[in-house]
Amino acid sequence: MRERGETLKELRAVIQEQLILVDLALYVISEGPVLRDGQWLACCLEPDQGRATGAVAMGAGQSLNTILRNSTERGLAVRDLYPIARSVVEGFINAAFFTTQPVEVSQRAFKHVQYAAWKHKNRVIGTGAFMMTLGDGPSPKPIAARLFPEFTGSGQDSWCSLNTPSKINCIGKVVRASGGAFLGAYAGIYSVSSEIIHGSVYGMSYFMSAHRGQELTHEAFQLATEEQMVDLLSAVGHAASGFIAAFANIHQFGPVILEEHDLFKRLFKCATGDEWVGGDPPGA
Repeated sequence: MRERGETLKELRAVIQEQLILVDLALYVISEGPVLRDGQWLACCLEPDQGRATGAVAMGAGQSLNTILRNSTERGLAVRDLYPIARSVVEGFINAAFFTTQPVEVSQRAFKHVQYAAWKHKNRVIGTGAFMMTLGDGPSPKPIAARLFPEFTGSGQDSWCSLNTPSKINCIGKVVRASGGAFLGAYAGIYSVSSEIIHGSVYGMSYFMSAHRGQELTHEAFQLATEEQMVDLLSAVGHAASGFIAAFANIHQFGPVILEEHDLFKRLFKCATGDEWVGGDPPGA
């Protein structure tokens, strides 16, 4: 197993190269075809698919840059990166979901933007004695049913009724490598980040002691947060891998498929200490 400092350095290097491929995808979606490695890469997504994919992938990429810029932190500051990492993972999962699913999924997401914006200013907040209503009317529900009928009814309030594992399953059925990478990202960050985001005792306990063993020193704590930084970078790296793999395979662009796979093998070695033995992608 390599030294932790070397592992962090390699993870940063992999993510920096992944961000180049994310930028490539965003450029192709928004600006048009690109000549790369002697081949033209042009966006094959429907316009609404491209808009939805580009929007959430750009947000995930921005947050990934934030994590990368703060990846040399030790100590308490590391805890604040867990919610950002969760955002990266979910953002790239949604971007790949839009990429791999029918255009109607993206179109519903855009319709949901209007509904969610209206609901933000027209809703009931709280319960019991601590309750308030935002908006002009006494009850937002009848108005919502009239203005946004497709988002009315049980289970219809969101742009997508699937939970995150179900989205990963749908993605993996189309691009197996993408689904596998997202599963690694989900397993690595989702549960712990939820505990930290929601302010649970376990969330704080995990952060303060999960990697410290029996040592109760300041330096042991600092070293523990470095190990948690490895976990964070591994998770967001898997998420970036999942999006890049989905985009490259949907577009059948061999050079990026192979480049992403090479980056994934480096990422896998950082995360596990072992060489990847899962085989090469088609056409390698």
